[in-house]
Amino acid sequence: MKTLASHRRLGHTLALAFTLGAIADPAGAQLPAVQTQGEVHYLSGGIGSDESEAIKAARDAYSLTLTLAGKSEGRDVYLSSVPVTIRDAAGHTVLEVTTSGPYLLVELPAGRYEISARYAGEEKKTSASITAGKPQRLSLLWPRANAQPQAGAATSTTSPAIGLSAGAGLATGTSTGTGAAATTVATAVLPAAASAASGALPPINTQGGIPYLSGGIGSDESAAMKAAASRYSLSVTLAGTQDGRNVYLSSVPVTVTDANGGVVLDVISSGPYLLADLPPGRYRVSARFQDEEKSAEARVAAGKSARVSFLWKGKP
Repeated sequence: MKTLASHRRLGHTLALAFTLGAIADPAGAQLPAVQTQGEVHYLSGGIGSDESEAIKAARDAYSLTLTLAGKSEGRDVYLSSVPVTIRDAAGHTVLEVTTSGPYLLVELPAGRYEISARYAGEEKKTSASITAGKPQRLSLLWPRANAQPQAGAATSTTSPAIGLSAGAGLATGTSTGTGAAATTVATAVLPAAASAASGALPPINTQGGIPYLSGGIGSDESAAMKAAASRYSLSVTLAGTQDGRNVYLSSVPVTVTDANGGVVLDVISSGPYLLADLPPGRYRVSARFQDEEKSAEARVAAGKSARVSFLWKGKP
């Protein structure tokens, strides 16, 4: 016999599914099914332009949206079938799934979470500080993804592709490999309009209403980040020294607090550069690398870009 708690969870799931269906693509596109793991509700997908647009329309109904993308032959590509793990501040796993497309939408209670995902043997991590009523959008970008065939073309390896249809979104591709051992790691070229607008820049994320992006891995992305720095009110550079030479750093936890000590940004960098668009005011920027914390004050003024650089000597 079902308990009262299980009935309540079922009711919440059905109510959430109904709400999301109501705001789905007006052309009638269906969202992927809402699923539950423990107490966490989530959905994943974005394969096909209709489903992609429906998921984008539903993002604000969830506290966290995670987008998974990579680079292939100089092009941005979406990724699917990526294992993702979300842990709470106590280190407990609250969600462990393999994505069914480039988007993962999760409804999480307020709190701080660590997010990790693995693609092609490379793990990426980031963090999220969830606040009620403030949906967050995060992206994980792998600098090298599998090379892709044309849309709809079959591939002879166990890494199938999802090609791009004209316009926006993803078009269904062809899976290869047979039996239980077949691998389904799907990618697709991002819409041309998005690539043209951002050049080699990584995706823009938001945390608590603060837009930011992080990256700078590879010469093209590094140059694009430097060129974009003046468009953001805060620019952070992370570097160290090795054998007497300066080296750039990645996967560095960075926290930005306001004049009252409130955390406005808490992220793990995806490269040596972090750009954020903060309101005018005084902030303290802190970063930790190999157990050594550095901090600096940043004064953000309208129309100006504050720049902070951290250098860990003798590291890595």
